Formats: sequence, C-alpha cells, structure tokens
Amino acid sequence: FLVGGATVTATKTASGTFVVGGTVTYTIVLTNSGTSAAPDNAGDEFTDTLPAGLTLTGASATSGTASTAGNTATWNGSIPASGSVTLTITATVNAGTEGTTLNNQGTVSFDSDLNGSNESTAVTDDPGVTGTGNPTPITITGLPVQEIPTVSEIGLLALGLGLLLAAWTILRRRSARV
Repeated sequence: FLVGGATVTATKTASGTFVVGGTVTYTIVLTNSGTSAAPDNAGDEFTDTLPAGLTLTGASATSGTASTAGNTATWNGSIPASGSVTLTITATVNAGTEGTTLNNQGTVSFDSDLNGSNESTAVTDDPGVTGTGNPTPITITGLPVQEIPTVSEIGLLALGLGLLLAAWTILRRRSARV
C-alpha cells in the first residue's frame, strides 16, 4: 500500500442461464482502497476478453466509459479514493458448449504511484472460489429437458373403458332406431 496512491482490486461474479442461447451477466466491481483517486490515464483501466463459447452482447458501467470490440469489453475512467465502480458485461452462450466449463478473468490497470501511467495491474477474483486471483467459472448445461406428457396405466384403462362405453352407446342408439 502506497501512501497517497491508488490500490485497485477487482471482483467478478456470473449470473444467468448457462445453456446454449442463454444470457450470461458478469458483474465486476473495481474497488480503490487507496488514499488517492485512481485517475483515468491513457489506455484502458479494465480489459476483459470473453472466452470462446461466449459472444459479447454489451457492456455498461456506473461511471466512466464501457466499450466493446469483438469479444472484448473495456472500461476507461477514474475511481475515487475509497470508492468503487461496477461494470456489467453481457454475453450469449454459443452452440457446441454443452458440458463445458468456461473460465473468464479480466485485468484492471491502474496508476499506483500517480505518475500518469497505469503501471500496476490486478486480475479479477471470483469471491465464490476459495483463494485469490481466481477466474470466474460457468458450467454450460444441456438444453432444458422438455417433458413429454404420458398417460399412466390407470389413465389408459379409463380411456379404454370410455371408448367402450361410447361404442356401446352408439350401437344401442342404432338398434333402437331400427
């Protein structure tokens, strides 16, 4: 920890529907625990390239500017001392990923000594995984199973008896007309 400097850490969590065609939402919180603001210097302050198997659909931030290019989301902005910024990145799960685990991790770059360049970096950490500096995993399941309605044995018996009763009624009406 540098006196008068910025110290930025990043956590990252995932939520959504982890099936083909589903939407994944990554929430990244950049926190400056330093005594000075982390300035918006030249270059990106946060970069996240999504893994193959996901298609980036959007990015937003509570302050600063979030941008997308291809499968990469970036953020530029400053973080006040003892403050934080929340980034939201959305993606769609691609076909062919069923049964796989996709790991994702972004990198925050910051100016710890306030010399005008982002010389310090830190990777995002998933708070749900033991340890520090862990990527955020999502496991893609198969498509939701569609239940096919079936008839129980009692239902089949009732259907059969109903058909017999209907046939008997029709035959009885015909014989009553003759």
